Amino acid sequence: MKIRTVLLSAALAVLGALSAVVPASAADGISTYYLTFRTGNLPNADTEDAVRVTMFGTEGQSAPMQFDRDFRTGETWTSGPHRHPSFGTIGYISLGKGGRESDAWYSEYVSIHEESTGRVYHCAVNEWFPKDSLTRFYACV
Repeated sequence: MKIRTVLLSAALAVLGALSAVVPASAADGISTYYLTFRTGNLPNADTEDAVRVTMFGTEGQSAPMQFDRDFRTGETWTSGPHRHPSFGTIGYISLGKGGRESDAWYSEYVSIHEESTGRVYHCAVNEWFPKDSLTRFYACV
């Protein structure tokens, strides 16, 4: 009886370890994403306008995600977790800024971390967004 209990305990420990290796989100087709935004360290590079991002992948795209916060000069800010069905390999994003506050914004990059795969996609921007509302597309590698 003791051997059976020891074997059962060992089997449960192995199963517990395996479930720690494969996140539940990967098993159910849901991925967890973290988005990191970098605002340039240039005079007046910040914005108080809302920023919008849509991710485009080999298996679909996200709905537009809007971030209503101040993006400060020289700031690196991460948002998440965002749970979505997997988009596959992220190829590009659309990045936009509202025009309500009438201020420009300099974005250096957006990076996307997909937790279940450990993959990080870097989407270089390095552009000024004008005072008006504007959306542009950027490749991710």
